[in-house]
Amino acid sequence: MYRKNLNVGGWFSFNSDRENWKKFYALKMANHFFDVDRIKRKFKGFDITEELLITKNLQFSGILDKKILVIGGGPSTSSLTQETINSYDYVFSCNHFYLNPLLREQKIHVVLIGDEVDLEDKRFTEYLKKFQPIVGFEHSSKRTTLKTIQFNKQYKRSFIYLTRYFSRLGYVARACILARCMGASHIDFIGMDGFKTTKHAFEKQKSLPPFNSEEKFKEQARIFYHYVIEDLKLKNFTNLAESNKDSIYYGILTEIKNEKN
Repeated sequence: MYRKNLNVGGWFSFNSDRENWKKFYALKMANHFFDVDRIKRKFKGFDITEELLITKNLQFSGILDKKILVIGGGPSTSSLTQETINSYDYVFSCNHFYLNPLLREQKIHVVLIGDEVDLEDKRFTEYLKKFQPIVGFEHSSKRTTLKTIQFNKQYKRSFIYLTRYFSRLGYVARACILARCMGASHIDFIGMDGFKTTKHAFEKQKSLPPFNSEEKFKEQARIFYHYVIEDLKLKNFTNLAESNKDSIYYGILTEIKNEKN
């Protein structure tokens, strides 16, 4: 369930337990992946809670008690409509969201960007210029602290974060955690579907991961759902793709909610 090696991925769901995260592990992880002294100077230091490390350069108080939609790149996202998106206070997304025909013309408020995105991609920079989203970066094996700082010099609406929770479910799960840690009281998500099909809502040529295992992904989803509902105590939490034919997670969240009733 817990990470064993900072240099190696795997089928774990958390970087550490809650107590050790706040006591030492969050800082240990930050030191491992970043030049912490430079981050402190350029991003005004950081706060550490039992679930999150986040830099202090931006404020997220506006998200408190708000209704959030998290959009991933799974095929179920193709069923989204403008009307649905507009029914939320804030929208989070990730990586190549700006390649989606609907989302590239839509204001996304917080975007979480990983290694695979070229920060100089004209389509990405044009989206930033037009919609001014907040950009979040977590730890990276490829992107250096210097590159992250250079990006921030050009685009001040960016921050760095690390979540105690971490799994192969990807950015959608961590975006939900991040939104909850920022105080959101209602979080729905779509586009976290597993890899039942090669269809992708953001990228036409998206490859399946080499570690693809439907049963292991389902088990990680169960852990994630229990964590959000029981530990983070989020009552309003819905997978909008719960019954989508392209999702491997059919009915799991509903099943877990019913266990509590």
